[in-house]
Amino acid sequence: MLRPMTASDLKLRFHKERDRLIAEAHARPSTPLAAPALATRIVSMSGEAGIEGDRRHMAALCRKLAAPEPGEGARWCLLEAGTWSLRWERHTEASTWTIFRPVIEADVENFSLTALDLVPRDWLSDLPGEILVAAHAAIVTQRPPHFPFAAEEIVAARIGSGPIQVFSDFRADPDSFTRFVMVAGGASEALVGRTLQQLFEVETYRLMALLAYPLALQTNAVLTQLESEIDAAAAQVVDENGVASDRNLVNKLAALAGRAEKLAGQTNFRVAASRAYYGLVGARIASWNEQAVDGRPTLGEFMERRLAPAMRTSGAVAERLQGAIDRIARTVQVLNTRVEVASEIVNVDLLASMDKRSKVQLRLQETVEGLSIVAVSYYALSLLKVAFDGLAEVVPRLNPTVATALSVPVVLYLVWHFLRRVRKNVFSP
Repeated sequence: MLRPMTASDLKLRFHKERDRLIAEAHARPSTPLAAPALATRIVSMSGEAGIEGDRRHMAALCRKLAAPEPGEGARWCLLEAGTWSLRWERHTEASTWTIFRPVIEADVENFSLTALDLVPRDWLSDLPGEILVAAHAAIVTQRPPHFPFAAEEIVAARIGSGPIQVFSDFRADPDSFTRFVMVAGGASEALVGRTLQQLFEVETYRLMALLAYPLALQTNAVLTQLESEIDAAAAQVVDENGVASDRNLVNKLAALAGRAEKLAGQTNFRVAASRAYYGLVGARIASWNEQAVDGRPTLGEFMERRLAPAMRTSGAVAERLQGAIDRIARTVQVLNTRVEVASEIVNVDLLASMDKRSKVQLRLQETVEGLSIVAVSYYALSLLKVAFDGLAEVVPRLNPTVATALSVPVVLYLVWHFLRRVRKNVFSP
């Protein structure tokens, strides 16, 4: 009887099959690059909502060349057009269009051809979004006698201890494309392809990281004005002009905080993205373990000299902006504390005044209460006098005046006791 296969058995079989395929791949002899080629990378910034427009544009080219179109929701597509190929990939806010074209060695060495020569011009001119990255790469088997760069501007590196060498000047030529020359030197097609992909990624991430630099310069100018206003507001904190003045100053600082937060909202995403892209540039170059060629600067040295200062500027502006927000918060806290202390002093004075008024009211109440006893007693005695006068007609020996006089203490006590009970019932909780 066969035992049913468990999840552990499936996992073990998967790992064994993976190890077997890896071993076969290492044992298989590598195929050296047989022929030179041209490649071009274009990155178009169409925003996070531009994926549908990019997909439609790729589908239009596929229809034009009778090739399979990308499916609904697809984020990449590979077009094989015979003598050239194009790969479209969609990222968070941009699309990459990579064109590859094999050529003969003689056509590469004069650097007059590019991978875009066979792509329909009308389709290229209608690429959606703004073009951020445009780079041509020429892959040759042997080092050419000359390069399409200014001799004093060449940046060069050997990739690790292997045969591949990369040359560039990172300058845009008259058609706005950056150029790279990769010397394969007998390296395998897989290694050349991987290195080319990483080279295009370095150029893409380099320029995407630089998107924060113009924004940082604009923010820096606005931030300088904002900081001067914060300094002026902080100087006013020293002056004590009363609670009303402090409240007006708090309102002014709240307005400054709103402007600073709005500025941070406009810059935080781009600065954070630039930091991430800059990290990717460093990671890609670090994985190459570059070696210098002919004593020229390596790609990593070029990035440290040209890209790193821009990234530090962007980071410094972001830190200044956060510092301005923190300063506003601390100043508002100081003012709020002073306003609260002043309010407490006013409240203490108010409570003392209320206590004084309460004592006065109590005295008035006691006075009114005493007068009320007298008044009520007077009316009660008047009624008793009338009653005693009538009773004297029946009892001749009864003297109404004497009887009324004798009733005064009793009436006063009864009225006082009655009013006391009424007050107790009214004010009791």
